[in-house]
Amino acid sequence: MGPTGPTGATGPAGADGSPGIQGVPGIDALGNRTAEAKIIDGAVQDLASAASWTIAATSVGTQLKCSILAQPDDRIQVHLGMLYSGTRYMDLVLLNSAGAISQYASSGTSSPLTEGGPEYYPSTSFNRASSGTIFTVSAAHLSSGMATIALANQGTGAGRVYAFPNYPFRMTLTNLGPAPAPTSISIAQTSTPTSGYIKQAPPGVALAGTDVTGRFLYLGAGNFTVGTGTPDSTYVLPISRYPNTRTNLASSQSTYSVSFGTDATAFQLRLNFQSAGHIRLSVDGRQLTDLMQPIAGTTPGSTHLLTVNLGAAKPRVIRLDCSVMPFGGIYLPPTAIMWLPPQPAKRAMVLGDSLSGGSAMNTALGAGTWFNQTMRLLGYEDSWQEGLGGTGYITPGSYAVFQDRVAVDVTPWAPDVLFIWGGYNDNGGSQPAIDAAADLLFSTIETALPNTQIYVIGCWSPTGSPGSGITNTDNTLRASAAAAGLPFISPVTGSIYDATGTLVATHGPWITGTGNTSAPTGSGNADVYIGSDGVHPNDAGHAYIARRVYAAVKELGG
Repeated sequence: MGPTGPTGATGPAGADGSPGIQGVPGIDALGNRTAEAKIIDGAVQDLASAASWTIAATSVGTQLKCSILAQPDDRIQVHLGMLYSGTRYMDLVLLNSAGAISQYASSGTSSPLTEGGPEYYPSTSFNRASSGTIFTVSAAHLSSGMATIALANQGTGAGRVYAFPNYPFRMTLTNLGPAPAPTSISIAQTSTPTSGYIKQAPPGVALAGTDVTGRFLYLGAGNFTVGTGTPDSTYVLPISRYPNTRTNLASSQSTYSVSFGTDATAFQLRLNFQSAGHIRLSVDGRQLTDLMQPIAGTTPGSTHLLTVNLGAAKPRVIRLDCSVMPFGGIYLPPTAIMWLPPQPAKRAMVLGDSLSGGSAMNTALGAGTWFNQTMRLLGYEDSWQEGLGGTGYITPGSYAVFQDRVAVDVTPWAPDVLFIWGGYNDNGGSQPAIDAAADLLFSTIETALPNTQIYVIGCWSPTGSPGSGITNTDNTLRASAAAAGLPFISPVTGSIYDATGTLVATHGPWITGTGNTSAPTGSGNADVYIGSDGVHPNDAGHAYIARRVYAAVKELGG
């Protein structure tokens, strides 16, 4: 064999890879616009006499004001820096398009307070404090797209505002944009919408009068089914979780989301109030709250309308995350329209027990667990929670073992990513039986869903001192996952293994110490993250687990 030849020329670049998962929208896409006026052309002399409120000006006539680009409904925050003396009353004012005073900061109206803004009161006998003033702009305040804020004064006595090089007058404006929707939310026990509003009914619900069928995108669940009888025949609920049943004002799948686009100034959600009902509103990808919020209804089983005021009419995408809430549609003003948002490109799912399906230790059952939080971090908008308490690989609890649920709860919905988390309810059982059940489950899912990325999470431990049943079950599931070519994440050790069974990283045990929220021991994070039952995570625990799962998935390249 002769010597190795020289390296050949670099070949052409390969095709671009597929786009990554869409990240979670940030709070603001752009930074806030600012403008500043620095005025230094005035002489050291009193302001011109002002028997009525007048825009203050320097000795050469330069008005003490600043302008900034704005649109109707923008909020302009004002910060003022100046040295002043004398007996004049002063206030910040918003000018109209003609340059006249339109609104006073101290009153929020077109009429000033008698002595102006308290922070500018002409006396050295009082301490002063100022918070940044905010004006909301309307079309009447704009001149060539600019909003202008000025300093006004009133009085005929001595009064100076210094505006020369050694003592400059400064005004800084920040355009905060419009106030985020919604502007208000209220609920009432009634079935009568605002006069003229048109009902956008869930598909399948019978229409009456001016009703139309709404263009709703359902997320997180499927097989939405109309109930029977009064009033359930006007509501839908999903039945995509075992035992896949629909009963009066209830179903076997308690969590789901509804999304729709609208240009409405307000909408009314028609729901049937249940005492365990929770909801969370998102507008254009921004969650109003991190946690699901209880539906503050009056009489369980009764129709309620949740009224959401959005502010100015503009195109928005609304999302309602729902838990234990029969959905009866949306009422919109007659001038508003509804459209169907695009289906998210990817779907995620978890098959599990109460760690995913929720417990009394956390808010809103399955809608408040680690899973939806992790999926949001990973950029999945369509996340299906298929957890049922008391179940496992070999333990049916009051329902069925994982294997018996796959054909209805998992494979028909073809998730792009599937998390399997169980084992805690099995840890007192036979390890060979757990191993055989896991082998069969993994094989069944891989055969039915060859393109699905699967992650196996090991046995939960609510304590930093797990018993042998927990550690043995964790090890059994790790071996079974490796045999099936699936990545594995261990809550017990914090170790992360790739699809070949190779250790990728060790982040440390998820839970440390032996306490819980009702019986802290001061020995670890269990005091903070484990609920009073000593087993299930609380809200803080689920938020923590979400971060641990997210970190593990990123280690695995997800």
